[in-house]
Amino acid sequence: MRLDFSENAITAKIKALYGRRLTRAQYEELCRKKNTSEIASYLKERTHLSGVLARVQPATVRSDQLESLLRKARYNKYQDLLQYAAPKNREFYNCYVRNLIEIQLILQLIRLLNIGRPEEFIGSFPGFAESGLRIGLDKLARVKSYDGLLAALEGTEYHDPLLRYRSTDRQNPYISYSGCEIALMDCYYASLKAAAGRCLKGKARQEMEDILATKIALENLIILYRLKKYYPDMPKEEMQGHLLQLWRKLPDRLTDSILAAKTPEAYLQLVRSSRYAAALTDDVVASIGFGSQNIRSILSRRYIRRTQQPATAFVSYMFQSEMEIDNILRIIEAVRYGMEPGEIMELLVIH
Repeated sequence: MRLDFSENAITAKIKALYGRRLTRAQYEELCRKKNTSEIASYLKERTHLSGVLARVQPATVRSDQLESLLRKARYNKYQDLLQYAAPKNREFYNCYVRNLIEIQLILQLIRLLNIGRPEEFIGSFPGFAESGLRIGLDKLARVKSYDGLLAALEGTEYHDPLLRYRSTDRQNPYISYSGCEIALMDCYYASLKAAAGRCLKGKARQEMEDILATKIALENLIILYRLKKYYPDMPKEEMQGHLLQLWRKLPDRLTDSILAAKTPEAYLQLVRSSRYAAALTDDVVASIGFGSQNIRSILSRRYIRRTQQPATAFVSYMFQSEMEIDNILRIIEAVRYGMEPGEIMELLVIH
């Protein structure tokens, strides 16, 4: 029987994987490529992805094939790491990866329903992960309406949070994507918190609650920044309806001041001068205007370097690996549109 201390192999493996991530210099090289074939060739010959792409023929590979291979490799790495997890902790690791894949699939279907193309959903199937999911992909593939989606999700934890976004307008049944996203992500974080409470103890649980509570708070700060920038006249009561449920409550005075800020600039100044933001360091606060990926990258980098807790290292690495895939896909798309290397680099999240 594997002893719990064998979980230390997760931390060691993740630190090694993190050390082999794509560097800024490699991203710069990728940005100078002229097409998908050149990008695939460089990734295959000059980066840690050589094994993943060993059977790829760069001259003929399509961008969607490349994306599928990269996501499959990431999922396989998760499965590989999972074998070192103590049985009592596997629920948490599964919850972190599996639940997020399920939510991403549901949101993809909602986007397609809104544009009247639900039949395209079958192309989103992550076939490599299908056996590990709790939602029936065959049912989702037959969905033609929001009512059909709710029926397909009957009996899952996602049904009730989405029920309140059922449109009453039968002539124009538009679905609130942002509302569904917030509802599903609230569900996701609630499941993670419950799993962490059941599976993790002591320092591991404390670190996990710290990183996820901070992440949720920062996601809310980003949402508020965007609302103030693009919807400056939105009442603060309505703004609160767009926010994720916090694990830890911010001070009432800070919350009131942030909600009352008249401009994005005034809002950022309040965040920068708050005691809460000061604890997050300047680089995190400065990134609020740039988006959640930038902030999550800073946080996960910080934790992955200093933690000795397998669960914390796992969560940090899974985000870093997802970010790396997103960077590669951004480069492919930007190269296709003929953007200059310097412009492409500005689109990437690199720390």
